Amino acid sequence: LLLYPDRIKAICILNGQVMFEDVFTEKFGPLRRLVKDPALGQIWIHTERAVYRYNVKHESRDVWKMYMSMDKFDLAKEFCKDRPDCMDMVLAKEAEYCFQNKKYKESAKCYALTQNYFEEIALKFIEVKQDDALIEFLLKKLLNLKQSEKIQATLLTTWLTELYLNLLGTLESNASKKKLYLKTRDEFRAFLTTQKNKDCMINNRASIYELLASHGDTEHMVYFAVLMQDYERVVSHHCQHDDYEEALQVLSKHKDETLFYKFSPVLMQHIPKSVVDAWIAMGKSLVPKKLIPALVNYSQSAGTQINEAIRYMEFCVEELQETEQ
Repeated sequence: LLLYPDRIKAICILNGQVMFEDVFTEKFGPLRRLVKDPALGQIWIHTERAVYRYNVKHESRDVWKMYMSMDKFDLAKEFCKDRPDCMDMVLAKEAEYCFQNKKYKESAKCYALTQNYFEEIALKFIEVKQDDALIEFLLKKLLNLKQSEKIQATLLTTWLTELYLNLLGTLESNASKKKLYLKTRDEFRAFLTTQKNKDCMINNRASIYELLASHGDTEHMVYFAVLMQDYERVVSHHCQHDDYEEALQVLSKHKDETLFYKFSPVLMQHIPKSVVDAWIAMGKSLVPKKLIPALVNYSQSAGTQINEAIRYMEFCVEELQETEQ
């Protein structure tokens, strides 16, 4: 506050602008002194024949605007924490500032917290071909969705999966970007394993499988199938690629009797000893009678298969006390 003989002025110390001015007439003489009540925060001014009192209220209400105009966004946000509309304006300005300065990821984080139109912001990042920033924006939007917004969550998770697969495909073909590929792969897997995203994908798994298949990404198709507990798909994939030991490991780990009955005939033809070891480890969980198709599914020259079949039948008689013919 500045005191003059005929007026007072309130000057903003942030930008030097006059925020308030009050002019006095000469009726009561020139202004003499200005003091502040430290307890109540009131301002007192007097002349020789009069006393004036000023009550200062909401002195900092527009400070956020000043800091925002100076591109000091962190300080601006400090002064509008309890004012959502003002906070939204600051975030939007900060997002645009970062975007113009090509700080796209920082821009995406800010835009995701604003009330700006979703499509408009997404298009901005698409136009400048900033998939990393677009992914960041969509991830933040997904995180901020309410539990009831299931359709939006499904759309976002599907779109994010497509973006990640595109990015991984581009990076994988460039040997010089191996580290970035591995980093992005880990981020994608973290995205898939987040419980909220898994819950969303359960009812949309068919679309995710189609995306993975269209990109030829068998590695992540298996990874996703395990997350969805689609073990039949996982075992089938390993068998189709002649990876029978891996298929048997999946069966042994998850101990699904139905899958044992379904895939044992194929596995018995290729890794009979390992299969019988797995059957024995399952003990009474398996019904020997249901394994007959696997026991008799061998060629006349398949001596190992015959010997292993006999070994399992001996186990059934001696250990499981099976007497059924």
